[in-house]
Amino acid sequence: MRDNLKDFVNANREAFDQREPSADLWNKIRPQVVPPVQERKIKPLWKWASIAAAALLVGTATFIAFNQQREIEVEKPVAAVHPITVPEKEDNAKAVDAEVMGIHTGGQETLAPVKAIAGIESKGKQLAKASVSETAHREMEEKMDYVQMLQDSSSASTRLSAVLAMKDGGKLDRNSVGALEKTAVSDQSSNVRMAAIETILSGLSPEERQQKVQDFFVEQNDPTLQMELMQMMAQQEDPTMKATTKEKLNEIVEDPFTLKFVKEQAYAVLLNQ
Repeated sequence: MRDNLKDFVNANREAFDQREPSADLWNKIRPQVVPPVQERKIKPLWKWASIAAAALLVGTATFIAFNQQREIEVEKPVAAVHPITVPEKEDNAKAVDAEVMGIHTGGQETLAPVKAIAGIESKGKQLAKASVSETAHREMEEKMDYVQMLQDSSSASTRLSAVLAMKDGGKLDRNSVGALEKTAVSDQSSNVRMAAIETILSGLSPEERQQKVQDFFVEQNDPTLQMELMQMMAQQEDPTMKATTKEKLNEIVEDPFTLKFVKEQAYAVLLNQ
């Protein structure tokens, strides 16, 4: 079945296409098709800057006013202080003199303060004597401990520490010297023996030192200690030599097993006679 209306439109299409929509048609349709965009309002920056400056100004003014108020409160007690009169020194001096001399209002004299001072001095002397006695007793105990340390055969470092402590302790008593002489001759360590020899020699006069060096030399068989002692003998101003010392030097020179530098030092000491 034919459609007469469709045929009519097709036959007259050019007549229909001549008419165009009005200009306001799109403006009416657009809100329904495209949603409206909301524009953001930007506040100017100078408004925030002005607010911050105002807050800073208010805070500064408040801080200054608070500090001024505190200064006023602190100054008020200072202004209320009044000067205090100090008694004269003469009155104090008189009171002290009256107490020391025992003068009272009745004119009677007493020696109580003087006796008290004498008692204090006596006690002070007693304490000083007790302190000196205690110090001497402590030093004696320490020296006895050092002598016992020299007998410690298990540790050379302990014996060496004892020798050095005795050397730093000053003048040696007879017991300490005897223990050091024994150590200087028979100790197993050459370092301990040499330290003991130097400790003993440090407390002797030049004449005694000269004789003691030769005595130790005769007893030594260690090449190192022999060299040290021969150098000491070579430096002596008065090379007076004992018979035992010459005999020991000749033994060293004639011994084919003597080290070369030891033999040369022994020759030098013999030629110095």
